[in-house]
Amino acid sequence: MNDTAVHSEETLRGAFQRLFPGETPRLARAPGRVNLIGEHTDYNGLPVLPMTLAHEVRLLFSPRADTRVLLRNLRPEYPPVEFDGAGKPSPSPAGSWENYVKAALLGARQYAPGLPDAGLNLLVDATLPAGAGLSSSTALVVAAALAFLDAAGRAPATIRDRLRLASALAEAEHFVGTRGGGMDHAVLLLGSAGHACKIDFFPLRVEHAPLPDDCAVVVCDSLVKAEKSGAARGKYNLNPRLCALACALVRRQLREDFGEEVPLERLGDLWSGPLCLTTREAENLFMSAIPEGRLTLPEIARLLGLSPEDAARKHLPDVTVPPEGVDLHARVTHQAAEYRRVEHARDALIANDPEAFGRLMVASHDSCRDNLGVSCPELDRLVDTALKAGALGARLTGAGFGGATVNLVWREKTFSFIEQMARVCYSGHPGPPPVFIAETAPPAGVGELHG
Repeated sequence: MNDTAVHSEETLRGAFQRLFPGETPRLARAPGRVNLIGEHTDYNGLPVLPMTLAHEVRLLFSPRADTRVLLRNLRPEYPPVEFDGAGKPSPSPAGSWENYVKAALLGARQYAPGLPDAGLNLLVDATLPAGAGLSSSTALVVAAALAFLDAAGRAPATIRDRLRLASALAEAEHFVGTRGGGMDHAVLLLGSAGHACKIDFFPLRVEHAPLPDDCAVVVCDSLVKAEKSGAARGKYNLNPRLCALACALVRRQLREDFGEEVPLERLGDLWSGPLCLTTREAENLFMSAIPEGRLTLPEIARLLGLSPEDAARKHLPDVTVPPEGVDLHARVTHQAAEYRRVEHARDALIANDPEAFGRLMVASHDSCRDNLGVSCPELDRLVDTALKAGALGARLTGAGFGGATVNLVWREKTFSFIEQMARVCYSGHPGPPPVFIAETAPPAGVGELHG
């Protein structure tokens, strides 16, 4: 976490003008985020409870007279790139960092129809580490979208505008090949300093809940990169695809129960719309629709009334069901329980009950590990060590498979907590331990450079 240099705005301005002589840049910034609770629920239309981070992506930009987008990064591992900003951009090879900027352009055009074709000079800097599960990629998407819109005089001016932009960018980021939800875009554009952000979907709604003054949020890096490209993409996309498949099975069960088609686009629709089930009723429906235990692809196909080939093509186009099968019932069990935990966690914040909030965090991690299978030994060790070191709550944050943990700690015990985590989990790590106290930040925005 400490490997990302902090450059002054004066340094950034100098770097930009060396790359693009004679240009006067503006600054677009987007914070990172940690998700306090509500994991792998946003793509099902169920609520989440993240907060912004003071660590951020910063993007200096200036308009061009042509339609070329010139993309540069202060970190040398990201090569210089340019592409034509006119028309619909073609995706670069999987894993190419410019795909996130192309997604930003697509989302900006969806938000602002008729956005004129125009080029930009872009220089990216970040105090937010990549691959740590802190939304560095979405921060780039949001900052770049704001740059495109600002250059065209179409920057979002109201909360309603920001809600629309968040929805557009969530859809547009599918351009890079990952099937996530809209949590990150919403909190980055609508978060509030000093608060967690409860986000509901379809329609997108945001509610702020105060964080406890006597507690600190501490982030610990597992040192396992949370990759979403290449071979890792299938693993990342598996849970969204399986949840959509589970939704199809629930629709079949509802059709049998009611004798007609019941509108159900995503699992979260069970708790809203015409059905408006209680969590207990949803859990009973899951028991009827989805057998417990592991299901192989042929077994899933039989439940759907399809051949294995048709089931894979229709429901699992970019993922592979492992030979040992998948536990669909465990995944829907997580959705129902996590929905309940987010609601209780919001209430705990409002009641200023950090101990109750911490217990919900631990239960969430256990479910991410046991029901979703998105944890890893390194994350589990961090969580176990944190709880022994006095954390009120600890859990993975982000999609999992690596990245970081988020920990709720009494403020007066923060530094002893960090010392114990460093001693137990990072004793052989070169340099400072990858741990930091997470401060909240204002939402993403655009402005003039200072200094």
